Amino acid sequence: MSVIAEKQEQKNEREISRPLRVCFVCTGNTCRSPMAAAVANSLANELRNALPEAVRDSASPAVEAISAGLAAIEGDPISPNALRALEEAGVTPVPNHDYRTHTAHRLSPEIAGQCDMIIGLSGSHVMGLMMQFPGLAGKITGMPKDISDPYGGDMETYRRCLSEITESVKTLLFPTRG
Repeated sequence: MSVIAEKQEQKNEREISRPLRVCFVCTGNTCRSPMAAAVANSLANELRNALPEAVRDSASPAVEAISAGLAAIEGDPISPNALRALEEAGVTPVPNHDYRTHTAHRLSPEIAGQCDMIIGLSGSHVMGLMMQFPGLAGKITGMPKDISDPYGGDMETYRRCLSEITESVKTLLFPTRG
């Protein structure tokens, strides 16, 4: 059973009408984690929009993703290259989670507690999450493969990073969309 299927089953037991709440976590919350959240929200929105019209309006997306950083500088904007890579790839911004207006913030205990899954973008992020939030260990996981930090890289570096993120998000949360 996939991670999302297990979490979805748990969600069904808790609350039928709300999406699986996911938080992607990296270091500064300006590149990798906002790109991952944008991809997850866009994919969830695509799935919702593919439903028959009669059902679509009352259905919530399967996933609602946010992002945070372990060492974020509060208020920093999304990296211009991350923004450009998302736009070039056709990642659709969704209402209430528009990556174009993203500002960085640190993962707080309050936000972490509201999430069903907390996903570190690399093994070191997972370790940092476990150290900061040991009581939430059951919610913490990592991407299927470490996502390298594109910070300071050229556009090709960001495009490559986004491709790795998209593949990992699909594998982890949307296995049938591979």
